[in-house]
Amino acid sequence: MIRGRRIELSAVLLLIVVSVTSIFSPALANPGQGVFSMIISQTTLAGNLDDAVINGNAVTMSMVLNGNLQTSIGQVPITANGNWVGTRNGTGLTGTIKDVTGTIHLCFLFWCGQAEFIGQGTWNGNLTMTTAGSGTFQGTIEFTSSDFSQIHLNEPAPVSGTWTAEFQMA
Repeated sequence: MIRGRRIELSAVLLLIVVSVTSIFSPALANPGQGVFSMIISQTTLAGNLDDAVINGNAVTMSMVLNGNLQTSIGQVPITANGNWVGTRNGTGLTGTIKDVTGTIHLCFLFWCGQAEFIGQGTWNGNLTMTTAGSGTFQGTIEFTSSDFSQIHLNEPAPVSGTWTAEFQMA
């Protein structure tokens, strides 16, 4: 009887420890996945980094943004894609952000319009564990076409943010 209660008590304590540990442990991304947080026009947007791979000293990630910009007339959908390429030097990571293309789309009453942009930048960071990395990035976006008179074309606007990823090792 006492032995049975010890087993039950041990099982309950184990469940409590596992529950508390999972609450305070940071969630790691799946291998080859990551996230980024970007500040643009005083709004923070979150996106994904897919296909995060380190192959020897070459590093690649695909950026996907599908979010909303807060404006004076409400939330405005924004989408973008781009490629992050770089190198690993020990635990240090550096690279460029290229081939960024994106769209802002807005409908208001009976009218819809959109603005298209391109972008570029640089990123850096460190491997914090064998395959986990994090860091910062900065760059610019530039609108190339727009149905909105408030958006100025061909004027670079700064963007910056942070990123984390769980790399696949090739």
